[in-house]
Amino acid sequence: MKSIVILTRKTDASGEALASLAAQELEAVWQGFATGRVRAAHGLLEGAGAVLELETATSDEAMHFVEGLPYVAQKLLDVQCYALTPFSGFALLATR
Repeated sequence: MKSIVILTRKTDASGEALASLAAQELEAVWQGFATGRVRAAHGLLEGAGAVLELETATSDEAMHFVEGLPYVAQKLLDVQCYALTPFSGFALLATR
């Protein structure tokens, strides 16, 4: 199951708190790549945050991974997680 996770910095998250966990956060995301859970990671062009593309067996597994990220565990980020499904709109092309 693919999921998209949008992580944005909470307004009350201090730069010092983020800096103190930065190495741990990067390691956790890197481990996600190593295990195949994280398929892509992107920064946001505007605002502070990131987007992760995850591949997991279930949406619960995706949330478990995200909740284990140091920034999320310390409540420094807002999390939006969306399970994805194949886009069905292209089926309309077959009816033309």
